[in-house]
Amino acid sequence: MNSTAPETGVYRWIIVLCSFLTLFVSNGMTLGGITVFDLELLASLSEISGAEVQLDQLKVRDGLMFLTAGILGIAAGWMADRIGVKPLIIAGLVLLALCNLAYSQVQALTSIYMIHLGLGLVLVLCGLMINVYLISRWFTKGRGLAIGLVLAGTSLGNAFFPQLNTWLMTEMGLSWREVFQWLALVPVALLPVAIFVLKSAPDDSAEGKSGGPGDARSAAAELPGYSLGEALRSRNFWIICTLAFCTFYSILGMMTVTFVFLREAEYPAQLAATGVSILFLGGLVGKIIAGFLAETLGRKQVLLVSLGLMFIGSIALLLAVVQGGELYIWIGLIGFGFGWGGIYTLIQMLSADLFGLKALGKILGGVNVVDTLGGAMGPVITSSLYVSTKSFELPFMVITALLLVAILAAAMLRMSDAAYLQAEPQTA
Repeated sequence: MNSTAPETGVYRWIIVLCSFLTLFVSNGMTLGGITVFDLELLASLSEISGAEVQLDQLKVRDGLMFLTAGILGIAAGWMADRIGVKPLIIAGLVLLALCNLAYSQVQALTSIYMIHLGLGLVLVLCGLMINVYLISRWFTKGRGLAIGLVLAGTSLGNAFFPQLNTWLMTEMGLSWREVFQWLALVPVALLPVAIFVLKSAPDDSAEGKSGGPGDARSAAAELPGYSLGEALRSRNFWIICTLAFCTFYSILGMMTVTFVFLREAEYPAQLAATGVSILFLGGLVGKIIAGFLAETLGRKQVLLVSLGLMFIGSIALLLAVVQGGELYIWIGLIGFGFGWGGIYTLIQMLSADLFGLKALGKILGGVNVVDTLGGAMGPVITSSLYVSTKSFELPFMVITALLLVAILAAAMLRMSDAAYLQAEPQTA
């Protein structure tokens, strides 16, 4: 094999960096970064409308964003299989810039809702699913570590952009509208990387292909793995969907109430914020470690350990509600965060490993619909149960039960059916 081919040299790690930066920007700006503007948005919209705008009205935007991402996920997977991911990522970055510019001009809630429909499309075009698809095309050996490194971009982006946005408002004295205008330049700055460096697959470089629709279709026909119909008829697909639903419900449900939970336990605000950070930092470390260990210890084994950590963390947090005790809280948050990071990587990795590359975009799109549904339901149901019962006992019991279901489902995975076992000789 030619030693200069991208898949045997350093170029695939350049792709990892490109993908990391894409997720750092797309997820960081659409998820964590926007939340620091909430109070300014509420005050401004209330002043413009002459009536008080409530937080729950504003948060409808998040449901619309996730709903859009879920509905359009399959379409994006189909397009990735047809034309490759490069055009999608470029379009997503352009749309992200336009949405930030539009945010700087909003005058009503309806405008924000429309913008978040666009941000949902951004998550489809250059978010998690597309980047996992990209890395899976470039890696067979080392895929777990590569995916873990890329997914670390989501954690770091969600940690970085809230700090940046707050600094621009408090230290630089910019208004929230001016900050959105400056933020629009961030995805624009990433466009040259997407245009000139990013390649949809190794053959785009190695063989001088343009990466156009014909190339993508002909390449897909030669790739190993399951068709969408074959995947839908397999037990493993529905197990992955079950894992995705249960774990995305659990982590997003837990994340949205952690701060309130700790404040209810009479911790100071700064310490409560630290509790939220533990979830994110645990997830960051868990993503990278799980990706590495999955290559040496086995996918299923690391998945079960990660689910076990998350389950133990959930039980500890439930005990903290029922019995009290600071130790339960911190054990719970650490276990929950580390476990979730591992699961987050493993679900993406297993989708490629189990079903191969033949129809990976469509298959990832199907899984994306299910995990988006779980992610959308988690915060709503967890918060509603807390409001109705005035306690975190029932919502944490639901999360614990779902994680038990996930463990039982993971135990039934048939790794002997995995497409990667037949594809390993192809891409080192």
